[in-house]
Amino acid sequence: MSNITNAYAPFFKNWAKALGSKPTEAQLTAVHGLGCRPGKQALAIAMGLRDTGVSNAQIIQACGNPQLNKMRGLITDAFLKRDMSAPPNDAGHTVYKLVVTKKGEARIERAAKAAAALEAAGEAAPAEKPAKVKAKAKGKAKKAKPAVTSEPEGVEPVGFDSDAGATSVELDAVTE
Repeated sequence: MSNITNAYAPFFKNWAKALGSKPTEAQLTAVHGLGCRPGKQALAIAMGLRDTGVSNAQIIQACGNPQLNKMRGLITDAFLKRDMSAPPNDAGHTVYKLVVTKKGEARIERAAKAAAALEAAGEAAPAEKPAKVKAKAKGKAKKAKPAVTSEPEGVEPVGFDSDAGATSVELDAVTE
């Protein structure tokens, strides 16, 4: 078993005949190349890449819950295409048969090249770590100057009576 299939060992350990064939290593690698992390969603998508496709009942049996959100997202992003020619299974359930698009193939190739570059870099001699730069000492925060709120001498605020605190402007009653 490879590293990819090792991640799915708990699922493959109790694989039922009703689930059909197990996804191949190539199908799992393709799903990971599309940006899926190993797990239930990637397994459901890889099951959809099989020749027979996958029904929702098979996804629930293999994964425990429906796992269609990531699959629909990849279809929306045009990395996968749903083959609508797949007939319903014996129980009459919808079958999700997926096909990788050209855009998806390009993404898988980029992921494979990136993985190869990381692998090649990992085999190369490790580069020396740069010396740590000491952090600059932070200065003390300056206190804000108090805002000037007093009125200039001899000026009273408009609209207030300095003695009573009531408004000094009285409205005259308009008489007709």
